[in-house]
Order: sequence, then structure tokens, then C-alpha cells
Amino acid sequence: MKVVVVISLASLLAAAPASAVPLRQVISDCGSDGKAYCEGVGYGAPMQACLSRNKKKLTAACRAIIDRLEKGEGVDILG
Repeated sequence: MKVVVVISLASLLAAAPASAVPLRQVISDCGSDGKAYCEGVGYGAPMQACLSRNKKKLTAACRAIIDRLEKGEGVDILG
């Protein structure tokens, strides 16, 4: 039984993103772009999708965040 638990935990850790973008950085770097191009779409995946669609219009800092998210990084809500 212990072996199964250890293997399950190991597989969860292996599936977790290697790094994550701190939420405070997402807010500071993409907040104004979100308001300008995506107001009213909601948060999370809808906001990311909207910002991705408007990528050419975004500030360089926000574009860098979106690039990281599109490559599979998560958002660290505690960071």
C-alpha cells in the first residue's frame, strides 16, 4: 500500500509545472492590458485566451508572461 501512495505522489509531482508565474507578476505586468483589451471576459483561462488573441497589442512585459503561460507554465496564486 505504501508503495502505491509513494508512486502516486511521485507521478503528481512529475506532472506539476517546473516553474510558475507568480500571480502578483501577472497582475502587475498584464493588468492594464487586460483592462484595455479584455475587459469583461472573466479571469483565468478566458483572460489568458483573450490576451493571447491580442498578443501583438500587449506590452512587452505582458507578452513575456503570456509566452510563459502558453509554454505550459502555471500561475502561482500564492506568489
